[in-house]
Amino acid sequence: MTVAARAAKTPSWSRPAFRSLLASEAVTLSGSAVSTVALPALAVLELRASTTEVAVLAFLGQLPNAVALWAGALSDRHPKRPQLIASDLAAAAALVTIPAAALAGALTVGQLCAVAVVLGAAKVLHDAAAISLLPALVGPDQLHDANSKIGAASSVADSAGTNAGALLVGAVGPARSVLVDAVSFLVSAVLIWRMRVPEAAAASRARAGLARDIADGVHYVARQPTIRTVIAALSTLSFGLAVMNTYWAYYLLVPA
Repeated sequence: MTVAARAAKTPSWSRPAFRSLLASEAVTLSGSAVSTVALPALAVLELRASTTEVAVLAFLGQLPNAVALWAGALSDRHPKRPQLIASDLAAAAALVTIPAAALAGALTVGQLCAVAVVLGAAKVLHDAAAISLLPALVGPDQLHDANSKIGAASSVADSAGTNAGALLVGAVGPARSVLVDAVSFLVSAVLIWRMRVPEAAAASRARAGLARDIADGVHYVARQPTIRTVIAALSTLSFGLAVMNTYWAYYLLVPA
């Protein structure tokens, strides 16, 4: 068997840096799933938010997705590890303010909305940097295996986090439950900080303007039928889930 053939059979799991990224993604997604349950429950059950306030909270949480193209272009221009760490720390800091304000009796729907915006922005930056970093962690022949493992881990983490979130909200209340998400972001930041991967060469390359980078990416996607179809399907699914998530907490939690 040739060296190339043996390398082709080497699983992505054999790369320590990839294992760190995989663990980071699984941990943060589990924690975020807890907050997905806890934040609407907190707004409805403890702050007695109206339907309009719940809708605004859901809208603001999704609003940072509008700058996903800019986040992707920025992630290509700068080292990814600092972006991942910074986004994790920002999300953790925002989440900690919720139980602190609740303990002081000063929590408001406005604060929840501000936290939702920070979490949404942190997620957009984190996802863009993680996607851009992956090819530096594994070989070209391992990308498919690596993406499959991340997809499987994300599905399990999301399901487990949602169930855990429901249990935590019932056991300790929604305000304290978000601390689990804050801890998950801190764990993720430590995992990424310990990761060692060379990025300096890619980060220092001369590039065209940011708008040009975004336009080139959009044009590339538009010319690829498969990618174009996948993005259209995911966008439609995300829109439907966003509409559903706007009101599910209000109508499920408020007594008739």
